[in-house]
Amino acid sequence: MKRPDAAGPSELPVWVDTRFERFPASIKGAFVLKGGDGDPHAVKFDWARVARIPAGPTRPVVLEDRQLDVAPNRDLFIPFEVAVSEMEPAWYVVESSLRVDGGRSYPYSGRPFTIPWPRSDVRKGTIHVRKAARAGDLSFQVERVELGWDSAAVLWQPRADGDEEGTGPPGAEARAVLIADGAELEPLPDEAGSRLSEPRGPGERRTVAYPLMRSAHSLHVVMTLPSGEAGEPLLLQLP
Repeated sequence: MKRPDAAGPSELPVWVDTRFERFPASIKGAFVLKGGDGDPHAVKFDWARVARIPAGPTRPVVLEDRQLDVAPNRDLFIPFEVAVSEMEPAWYVVESSLRVDGGRSYPYSGRPFTIPWPRSDVRKGTIHVRKAARAGDLSFQVERVELGWDSAAVLWQPRADGDEEGTGPPGAEARAVLIADGAELEPLPDEAGSRLSEPRGPGERRTVAYPLMRSAHSLHVVMTLPSGEAGEPLLLQLP
């Protein structure tokens, strides 16, 4: 789902900035509404919810069922609070749908956040891979895997055959998939990853997934293409 900050004001009649803070038992925040095209609008929330990503259960955000008048160049704050103490450890977003002037509805999504896992359940460390991999006709260099408390990230780069520097080849839309005990670690948006696992070089790219549990006995990385083609799994040494 496209986040509102991924589109310019001219693309949306109403701008929604989802602001919140996470507390041990709840998240508290506000939907901040503002005209995005220079015109006033009458709007109404179709729904709002806390949703697990990339898929899974949701929890409704209770809001007043009423029409709201949104003016350009003026912020309208709609506060909310959701109990999260009984939600399972995972990544979540606050999503909403806003109907504008009784017509089209527009989806919005805030920044991802976690209900954290017990640290004793998560495997943490750095795996230095430094191996070549292929998917279809494309070649890649898998540099390392960063295992953190809230995510696992594969750092890799595409390269042309015979190109040791990894400069200028195709394959930027590929994805590195982590397989733990035969099951894929669920993918996450890039913004969900820890700053500690950010790419270090100009050609380096990052694929982010759910964290690796300490109970896992094996871990592989597989390069995949948008077409669905996948390479041979690379076996990784667990830290």
